[in-house]
Amino acid sequence: MTFPETSMSSAMKRWPIVLAAAASLLMHAELQAAVNLPLHHWAYEDIERLVALGVIDRAMVSAKPYSRKLAAKYVARALQRADTEDGREVVTAPLLARLARELRPELMRLGVIEPAAGEQPGQIRYGGRLQVELDEFRMSPIQPVRPRENSGGEYYTDGGHTQADVRAWVEVGDWAALTLRPKFISDPRALGIDPARNDEHAVLREGSLKLAAFNVALEVGRTSQWWGTGYRGSLLLTDHAFPLDLVKLGTEEPFRLPGFLQNLGEWKIDTFLADLDSGPDFPRTRLFGLRIGALPVDWLELGFTRLTQFGWPGFNQKFPRAVINAYFSSANQPGTDETNEQSMIDFRARVPKVPYLVPFPAGMQIYGEIGSEDKWSKWRPSRGAFVAGVYIPQLFAGDTMDLRIEWADTDFTRHNINSPGVWYNNSIYTTGMRERGFPLGHWIGTDATDLFLRATRYMTARLWLGLHLEVAERGRGSARVYETKREAAVDLTWWLSYATQISAGYTRQRLKNPGQMVGVSPTYIETFAASDTAINNLFWARFVTEF
Repeated sequence: MTFPETSMSSAMKRWPIVLAAAASLLMHAELQAAVNLPLHHWAYEDIERLVALGVIDRAMVSAKPYSRKLAAKYVARALQRADTEDGREVVTAPLLARLARELRPELMRLGVIEPAAGEQPGQIRYGGRLQVELDEFRMSPIQPVRPRENSGGEYYTDGGHTQADVRAWVEVGDWAALTLRPKFISDPRALGIDPARNDEHAVLREGSLKLAAFNVALEVGRTSQWWGTGYRGSLLLTDHAFPLDLVKLGTEEPFRLPGFLQNLGEWKIDTFLADLDSGPDFPRTRLFGLRIGALPVDWLELGFTRLTQFGWPGFNQKFPRAVINAYFSSANQPGTDETNEQSMIDFRARVPKVPYLVPFPAGMQIYGEIGSEDKWSKWRPSRGAFVAGVYIPQLFAGDTMDLRIEWADTDFTRHNINSPGVWYNNSIYTTGMRERGFPLGHWIGTDATDLFLRATRYMTARLWLGLHLEVAERGRGSARVYETKREAAVDLTWWLSYATQISAGYTRQRLKNPGQMVGVSPTYIETFAASDTAINNLFWARFVTEF
């Protein structure tokens, strides 16, 4: 078994030197490094539901991943507030039981749970997660290959195949956290390097080393991030594309400003510097990301995000000068100062129950993102895009059903000012905000809309049923012919124990004018089959166990 060669800049190849220097600086500091929860881990969804229910009263959950230690602190707050019987306990009880078992080592170290005899965590802590998936994708001959949403640059491919990945992690004392996640797929076309040419069966999906001191964390390696409040997709950064090789620097946990500024609430800062790999025939560029999160009051979380792409061949742009120049100059500077930028403001607000207006037992949560291609103009987004959603964590009193409705629109600019192909594309940086052809942000790409509805219900404490419906239109600005997707899906999750679950699901897609992959390139070449209709039937079963 071989792993495909990764593309990293000369600076990235020197990351062991960076780590050695950082370790020497941190030797005498107060250390608190903790391993991150992987994206799409069930704990994220459970914690966000507890936040929406108001059981966790202060939490910043829009930027992921975050550490197991921070997740444990949120769960500890919920355990302290979950004694009342007001109708929410039918939802919170199974969630908290599962989270308390998953995060038991961290809760013991926080003093929330008393350890049993011989159970006290030591200086070296480790764990792992094994996931095996069996797929049977019956794709229409009109579209035998299709990008798979939010799956790290993978594809749906016709036929059956098996996926398996192991995510292993180690924490050494309080100064280092190491994560490795190799993945195997029996059908190399699905792996996400190039479905037309790829002959590799395995890839390193994740591998990073994190150090932390005084609430400042440094992480180097390969990983995925999700910045934003969207559930089905976020405008700027998701795991739809292949994971980035990067250096991250930011706060490990939320903090308060000193003195009288404490009244401004809690804050969290995240930054990264990454290479964008567009393939052997196209130049690599660099991407700098900055996100500032704020929690001014218990019920409101805010986020301010900016991505800056620089380093086009011939521009001779260096970090950090190129980013500083971009931040303090107007957009679209000509010549070698040209950069490609996107920015976003997002929010998440909890709305309490209000008779006749918000009749749901625990109220509801509203959230949204407003994105701007290039800088904002007079407090308005330049060539904007949007995500808006409503989440009801408990639809009926005494019941466990929830409901989410989410709308995404990257077609607003084309529709209003007749400027197509803006989002994730750029006339100078022709690779755009993409990794291996996939948008870094929302899976729908440019000039597209998406309406997504999902409901889940706990049939028992260990049996969870989910349903979703989706209507999406892609490529509305490329021509009069564009793709319309209507999708219905059902999934069932059975918890064999707190650490082991089995899931299975079925998705039916009906695609009018389905996308045709002409080739994989930075701009993701795609045409649409006019007057054709494709029916895709997607079956999957998944086994997950943690140890």
